[in-house]
This record gives sequence, structure tokens and C-alpha cells, in this order.
Amino acid sequence: MKMKTLFVLGKRWFDRVNGNTYHSAGLYINGEFYKKIDCKYGYGDHYLQSAKELLFEDKIIKASENSRYTFLYTYCNDKDIKFCYDVVDVQRKKDL
Repeated sequence: MKMKTLFVLGKRWFDRVNGNTYHSAGLYINGEFYKKIDCKYGYGDHYLQSAKELLFEDKIIKASENSRYTFLYTYCNDKDIKFCYDVVDVQRKKDL
């Protein structure tokens, strides 16, 4: 699959009881839904790291490239892939 565009839509939820943040994300490649990352621990923009790991596991990003590129946006920039992302903070865990 040749990637021309990549869009990552992240969702974050803060567990007030335990003080932890969790995220999920949807990946869209070339304008079409690719896969969803289910609830994982991680705060800030960690959903982008989870997206990169998924692309690596699915062999869209090769092993030699995974070690070279720390950030997903760097990989996309070097490969001339249009990269966009957004995140929404949700109130309930079931909204992830």
C-alpha cells in the first residue's frame, strides 16, 4: 500500500480516580479508514507513537525505517506523505 496521506484522530481520557491518562486513535490512509487503536495507557501525544507502532507492526513502515524515525511526522515529511492529526479529550472511558 502506497501512502499519500495519513490522518490520525486521537482521543484522550483522564481517569480522575487513579490519575492516569489513556488514549485511542483511528488511522486513515489515503482518505480511507485503516485501523483503530483501542484503549492504551499514555498521555499527551502518545497516540501518535501508538499509531507509528501499529504501522510498523503491519509492515507499512519497514523495520530499518522504524529505528531511523523517532517521530511519525518526520517519517511522513521525508517520504512526502501529507500528515495531519487531531485529538479530542473525552469525558468517559467508553467514549474512547
